[in-house]
Amino acid sequence: MTIDLKINPRNFTKRKLEFLPPHFVTTNVYLSDYQETKINQWIYENCYGRYCMVKTVSWIKDSWKCLTTIGFEEPSDMTLLGLFGVLNKDTPPF
Repeated sequence: MTIDLKINPRNFTKRKLEFLPPHFVTTNVYLSDYQETKINQWIYENCYGRYCMVKTVSWIKDSWKCLTTIGFEEPSDMTLLGLFGVLNKDTPPF
């Protein structure tokens, strides 16, 4: 019986930041707490650079909406997130 461990060497330091640096590539999405947890887990396991997920509030169509801003230090991680369809509401991978 073999166990395949997927070890990301960058996980030995803290990769998730609690604030959004200005040089990060960002996207805004509507997420439930469950979806946010699953996306956070997916990013941690599959992406390699530093990232952050922060809640923001935005004025959209005459009302305030709560958004989650996801930011990546490496633009390739944002591309990977988009290519895997993690943010696609029709067919999420989990």
